[in-house]
Amino acid sequence: MNTTETLPDDDITVLPQTRSWVLRPTSFGIFLIVASVVGFLASFALAVEKYEKLEDPNAVLSCDLNPFFSCGSVMEYAESQLFGFPNQLLGIGAFIFPLLLGVLLLAGAKIPRWVMVGLNIGLALGTVLVMFLFYVSIYEIGVGCPWCMVVWTVTIPMFVAVTAHNALAGNFGVTIAKNPIARVLSKENVAIFVLWMLVIAACIVVQFWNFFSTLI
Repeated sequence: MNTTETLPDDDITVLPQTRSWVLRPTSFGIFLIVASVVGFLASFALAVEKYEKLEDPNAVLSCDLNPFFSCGSVMEYAESQLFGFPNQLLGIGAFIFPLLLGVLLLAGAKIPRWVMVGLNIGLALGTVLVMFLFYVSIYEIGVGCPWCMVVWTVTIPMFVAVTAHNALAGNFGVTIAKNPIARVLSKENVAIFVLWMLVIAACIVVQFWNFFSTLI
C-alpha cells in the first residue's frame, strides 16, 4: 500500500502526518468563507458608521461602547484614512477575494499556485496594516475600535492559515515544503495564530487596565 500522496501540481510528496486541515479543500474553504464574511461584515458596519459620523459629527455610534472602546473616537484621527479614504473600504474590497476562493474550493475547483501565493501576499500586506493600526489605536490614540478588532481577529488567522497551506502544498517551492522547521510551524498554524491573538489581547488588557480592573 502506498503511504504517500503526491500533489500533481508541485511534484512534492506529502506525508500523511502532514495533512493539516489547511490542505483539506472542505475545511480550508469553509474557514476562508466564514472568516471573509465576518471581516466583510465588520468592514461594512464600519463604513456605514463612518458615513453616519460624517453626516452628524455628534452621532453616537453602535460601537461607541465607552471611553476606552469607541469606533467614533478612532475615526476622528488621520490614521483612519491612511490612503485618503476610509480604511474600512479596503476591507470591503479585500475580503471578497478570499471569499471567492473559499467558494471555489468547496466547489472542488483547483486553485492555481500563483493565485494562492497572490492571496498570501495580499494577506501579508493586510496583516502589516492591521498590526500598524493596532499599535496606533492602542498605544498612540489610546482608544480601541471594536469593529476594527473584529477585522484584526480574522485577518491574522487567515494570513497564518494561508501561509501554512502554501508552505505544505509546495506553493512556495520544494525547499520550503520539505524543510522540517517550515513543516512543523505550518502544522501548528492554529497554535500560532491563537498565541498571536492572545498577545494582542494581553496588550489591550494591560493598556486599558483601568477599564478592565473595574470588571473584576
